[in-house]
Amino acid sequence: MKPFRHILTGPIRELLGRPRKNQPILFNPTMTIDQAWHAHRGAPAVFAAHHLPACDGCSVRFDERLDEAAEAYGIDIDAFVSQLNALRL
Repeated sequence: MKPFRHILTGPIRELLGRPRKNQPILFNPTMTIDQAWHAHRGAPAVFAAHHLPACDGCSVRFDERLDEAAEAYGIDIDAFVSQLNALRL
């Protein structure tokens, strides 16, 4: 029998909009910061390279989309999403 936390992990990830482990994801400008941050283990480094190292602690990360953050901080959204998608290769 699986431990209780393993039974709930999948449904909780789906509720948060996070992919299951080893599930490839295509990054896009309309996904939330939280979804992008947790979609790949290398994503936080891409955020840091664009001077956004603390997005995982921001209170709006569940609502703010990548394109909104890029506009607010003057980041080239196409380059940002391209670098995130390069993680999948």
